[in-house]
Amino acid sequence: MKNERFEGIVLFKRPHREKDNLVKIFTQNHGTKMFFVKGLQKPNHPLVSTTLPMTLNEYIGTINQTGLSFLTEGNSLSLFRSIQEDYLLQAHASYIIQLVDASIEDNQNHPQTYDWLKTALYALDNRMLPDIVTIKMEIDLLKNFGVAINWHQCRICGSQEEPFKFSMTRQGVLCQKHWQEDPYLLPTSPRAIHIVKQLSQTPIKNIHQVNISQTTLKAIRQLMEEIYSEFVGIKLKSYSYLKKLSAMDASMLNLQAKRTNFEK
Repeated sequence: MKNERFEGIVLFKRPHREKDNLVKIFTQNHGTKMFFVKGLQKPNHPLVSTTLPMTLNEYIGTINQTGLSFLTEGNSLSLFRSIQEDYLLQAHASYIIQLVDASIEDNQNHPQTYDWLKTALYALDNRMLPDIVTIKMEIDLLKNFGVAINWHQCRICGSQEEPFKFSMTRQGVLCQKHWQEDPYLLPTSPRAIHIVKQLSQTPIKNIHQVNISQTTLKAIRQLMEEIYSEFVGIKLKSYSYLKKLSAMDASMLNLQAKRTNFEK
């Protein structure tokens, strides 16, 4: 077995036997791999910091095409400290990581998806609006699940003239001339559809400032939830947890606003 140097993002780790661990890493050039690390549960193990979930590292180890792979050395590239220290950012990152893991097959190279995830983690760590980062990843990852949605033109006539509404039946957007073709159009606002359209064609690294109301943001979240429920059909615990935290966070912001208004 030959050692090689490679970059990877830690997806998760779990105990294996008494003192060992299995660590799943999304590698840059080999896809997702499960690594066996002997004695990792010991606090002084040299790979402890480079096997923390939601971290980016460079490793030396053995990559096997089937079965378990092995790590021998690790060097931290980014601990994403803001994510590690902020419970809400951590919840967003956890959901994104689980969604990425669910969207790809193990042991297959996915360089584009790897770049998406790496860029998303850096964006969260730099405190870009987490909801926007998460929604952007949901939009892009639909392709991995085999769901191809054209957000730029009407599914019936091909018109690119907005406003659009989303048709679950047609699996895409309809222009205003054809809204009557689907009596079950989602009630999502055209403004929300427009934002999704813009996000679908803009890399995360180019999203600098997004002016979006909480009402529109809520509508987009609901839209993506409907799409994933209907066309993907996965239910991740991390998403339920994120929804609860987001609801609590919104409630706290509303309470703070009311207190501020009262004090004025």
